[in-house]
Amino acid sequence: MNKKLKKFIQYIILLAIGILLIYLSFRKTNISPKDLLITFQNTNILWISLSLLITFFSHIVRAYRWNYLLENYNYKTDLFTASASVFIGYLANYGLPRMGEVSRCAIVSKYNKIPFDTALGTVLAERIIDLLLMFIVFLFILFFQYQDIQTLLNTYILHPISQKFSTQQLLISSILFTLVVILLWIINKKLRPNKSSASFFTKILFVIKNLTQPMLNIHKIKRPFAFWLWSIGIWILYFLSMYTCSLALDETKHLGVMKMMILFLFGTIGVIVTPGGIGSYHFLITELLLFYNIQNAPAVTFPWLIWGTQFILILFLGGLSFILLPIIHNKKEANEPIS
Repeated sequence: MNKKLKKFIQYIILLAIGILLIYLSFRKTNISPKDLLITFQNTNILWISLSLLITFFSHIVRAYRWNYLLENYNYKTDLFTASASVFIGYLANYGLPRMGEVSRCAIVSKYNKIPFDTALGTVLAERIIDLLLMFIVFLFILFFQYQDIQTLLNTYILHPISQKFSTQQLLISSILFTLVVILLWIINKKLRPNKSSASFFTKILFVIKNLTQPMLNIHKIKRPFAFWLWSIGIWILYFLSMYTCSLALDETKHLGVMKMMILFLFGTIGVIVTPGGIGSYHFLITELLLFYNIQNAPAVTFPWLIWGTQFILILFLGGLSFILLPIIHNKKEANEPIS
């Protein structure tokens, strides 16, 4: 199957899952458009504005931090180009998953003459660092909010599974799943015997190597303290953006820092699942708010408030960056002395 077609099918499937999750959220809460409209109208615009301002600075910090990785390879990008590439990258991710990383690297490759593969390696390193910091956030929440995590696990995963499946059924299902994986591996090996690196395990090792290689160079960063300080700062800004947004609604402003950290963690996971977090983000946040006994209308409104305002921000900044990038760089080239 053509790679582009596979990506398109994958995108359609993920988008369909997102739409299904949105439908399930509205169906479960059974709220009227009038209730939603009333909740939106009661939103405190000042807190929303502050949330968007914090989000904007988080993207600028991410762009600024990029040079700490690029300087390992003796390259540098100016802050405007780096920021514009980040904005365009986030906008692209709403369309196709992982397209943001490609477009971001293509921009600095064109305007700052940084080799595409070098830029991509540093962006990949960023993603690994983000996963590491997200795992640290998870451990922090697990330590301080263990009771909530355990209750969530029992309520939404363990109890529903135990109600629908017996231990014997789960064991049989696990065995069948393992057999299917082994069968697919055998079929894959038989159908493509002549291709290089055809071994299933060789491919896995190759992928792992590509993922971990940029991480191995992180210890070579010339200014490690500043790099990790900015990295932690990005995640603090992400959290503050969500926390300040919660203060915009009377029903959510009492939740507090620790409960908001749980919402922040699961919301981050939701963004990863579907393109731009469409559906999955809304579903997870709504479920958590219902778990914390928030009324139906604000429970549905809150994720749309965060997601919607940030989408508008990225749409504006990404579109503006598309327009300004060639104009500003053309002016720079025109002002450069001819050697």
